[in-house]
Amino acid sequence: MEVRTFTQKQNLFSTENRRDLLDSFLANSNQLGNDSLKVDQELFIEAASKENVQFEFIRLSSIDLHKKSFEISNAKNAIIEAEYAIADSGRLIIDTQDSDQLLTIFLAETLHIIVPSSKILHSMDDLELIKGKKAIDVGRGIASLTSSGSNKGLSFSSKVIKTLVYVIEDL
Repeated sequence: MEVRTFTQKQNLFSTENRRDLLDSFLANSNQLGNDSLKVDQELFIEAASKENVQFEFIRLSSIDLHKKSFEISNAKNAIIEAEYAIADSGRLIIDTQDSDQLLTIFLAETLHIIVPSSKILHSMDDLELIKGKKAIDVGRGIASLTSSGSNKGLSFSSKVIKTLVYVIEDL
């Protein structure tokens, strides 16, 4: 028996429909209070790779950039990569057990998050079908597959002043 997500059933992988998912994600992410925009992949990689980039913490697995040059409790600017973005809610999915990255989500004053546009899903239902489990909301428009507990049991107070989301156009 073939299991198909809503995204697959609606043929949302076509270029036109992917653009609709991208536009929907950007609008919903902005409604959550994030500053969200799409950026060119090559320009972003070039900018993020420069020596004088002012990020104290970098975890970008898809472009193999990693940096940690601070005491986590004093993080000012951090940039991490989300595994997925959810178009209908504007949420980002962070699926990591890296304790430094998880702490950075809550301790960085300005959190920059990138996500490839090819990783935008229509809904949390699509994510659950792909990953086989539900994501837990951890606040600031971010959900985690690796957190344990229930929504009622999680309580985080973030010092994040601003969250910026960059959707890398990789289509």
